[in-house]
Amino acid sequence: MKIAVARCESYRLPQVEAAIRQLIDHLGGWQEFIRPGQIVAIKPNLIAKKKPEEAATTHPAVVEAVVRLVQQAGGQPFIVDSPGGPSSKSLLNGIYKATGMTAVAERTGCALSLDTTELVLAHPQGQATKQLTVLKVLAEADVIIGLPKLKTHCMTLYTGAVKLMYGAIPGLKKAEYHFNMQRLEQFSNLLLDINTLLPTTLTIMDGIIGMEGDGPTAGSPREAGLLLASPSPYAIDTVCSRLIGINPKNLPLLRLAKERGLCPDREQIQLIGDPLPRIDPPFKLPKHKQVDFDIPGPLKGIISRLQPKPIFSPELCLGCGECHRCCPADAIQMVAGKPQLKADACIRCFCCQELCPHRAVTVYQNWLGRKILR
Repeated sequence: MKIAVARCESYRLPQVEAAIRQLIDHLGGWQEFIRPGQIVAIKPNLIAKKKPEEAATTHPAVVEAVVRLVQQAGGQPFIVDSPGGPSSKSLLNGIYKATGMTAVAERTGCALSLDTTELVLAHPQGQATKQLTVLKVLAEADVIIGLPKLKTHCMTLYTGAVKLMYGAIPGLKKAEYHFNMQRLEQFSNLLLDINTLLPTTLTIMDGIIGMEGDGPTAGSPREAGLLLASPSPYAIDTVCSRLIGINPKNLPLLRLAKERGLCPDREQIQLIGDPLPRIDPPFKLPKHKQVDFDIPGPLKGIISRLQPKPIFSPELCLGCGECHRCCPADAIQMVAGKPQLKADACIRCFCCQELCPHRAVTVYQNWLGRKILR
């Protein structure tokens, strides 16, 4: 499996476009991925209403370069995502504007999808579920091009190409899946089900500036200076996780992908183009650790006190209630205009931390829990 690599040190559009041209040339040209007249879904990571400089979302320069190149190849691109939380045209418009997608659409003439129509599809080969509710416009596209952002993640440790397609699940349906598949292994199998039902034709990773620490939205920007492209999102994630200092074998998502025959072995991955940089020191990881298996009754209370949990900053919290609205387990209640956690109900998906527009939610774990849990 080929992965093309191009060094790219800035988000200046000419530089980004030249780097992506180089990537696609290494992979055989656009004719390997799209034909003239095809409807092409451009799927960036637009997790929340974040500005490009926060490094939580795919940078608009990467999206614009891909849109322009797809147009030149004769494709008909549109930009689409279903960010976290409730879905509506007004909320989508706000996210598109904040993340720079509205400006991309205005400059290129590319459509922005505001269609939140759901489609239920059977998936007989699914292992977490035999049917999935997905965005109709994504399911009906001829080609899906994934544009993930290189980031660490408080729940899954790493997020990239495979997890990107969780954005194919409409609005609050994501919360329902989180609640029904609380264990990381279950959730990882769900992500693989989504990717096998709606496979991306091409993935281009935005690794120019990624995010380290408490990603996917509350971490810190971290320069990596490169773009990568491959037909295989699993190969991209294998290489990128190792690049930032995470052993792919420690990621349940990639372990399960390998068991399903989706993820190539390391020796089967061929890197072409520019050499990979050495990122030193590695990306900072989320500080907390948690148990992800069923706990015997006598130990359940003890272990639960050692598990990480979200806490709310009284200084930063504006009482907007977004954490309450997006919590899959209904574990957050608003009291006197401020959020309070019902600890026994928390499933540690950390959607509250991901989607807080004010970075007022952090993940806390006492020192003993960080020391003994793994």
